[in-house]
Amino acid sequence: MKKTFVILITAVMTALVLVSCSGKGKGESVGKTIPEEEIETSTAGDVIVFGKYEQDNDPSDGKEDVEWLVIAKKGSKRLVISKYALDCLPFNDEYAEELTWETCSLREWLNGTFLSDAFSAEEQKMIVETKVKADVNPSFTTDPGQDTDDFVFLLSIAEANKFFESDEARMCVPTEYALSHGTFADEENKVDGKSACWWLLRTPGDHPFLITYVFGDGTVNDYGIMITSSDYAVRPAMWIDVGN
Repeated sequence: MKKTFVILITAVMTALVLVSCSGKGKGESVGKTIPEEEIETSTAGDVIVFGKYEQDNDPSDGKEDVEWLVIAKKGSKRLVISKYALDCLPFNDEYAEELTWETCSLREWLNGTFLSDAFSAEEQKMIVETKVKADVNPSFTTDPGQDTDDFVFLLSIAEANKFFESDEARMCVPTEYALSHGTFADEENKVDGKSACWWLLRTPGDHPFLITYVFGDGTVNDYGIMITSSDYAVRPAMWIDVGN
């Protein structure tokens, strides 16, 4: 009886060790991290290193490597979104009764300032100009505008639901730099002990002056917030051709 009890306890402890070693934290990516020189080996679920952007809010030590979550793979192309929320800007600088992704100031910033600031000339050659669909809001009839051609963009509601398998997978932590620019830290929802953030999508909300976003718990808000709201984080997305 004593021998059986010892064997049982040993089996239970072994199982607990295996679980603790293999388990993932809430919202944590399940893939491996791949350096920039090896990104051609990446697949959906992996994290790749590509480009540099200020993240620790200490410019004196230079920009930090940017980590990107691979959310889709098509041949040599990878659809990626930043693992962390990199900055905090309003969807549009000024209020407008009617606004779409096509005409917002954030689109201009992503394809101008951010593109040139985060990537070298050689890296920019790998970023694919993409036809970005003006996806409609599944809950409302707001006009989403016209399709655009962009190097960097935000995900739509449809894409956020398609490429993330759960609410937890959509949870995102902001960088210190993004926090310094006003990103709201959701203390009620944490990823590996750090507060998650609310991050912007490109799909319009219930009205043309509202824009949709993802809550700290990873759920999608399809009603939207004001386009000038200044405490919602930015997670850039783009297609990279790793064969270039």
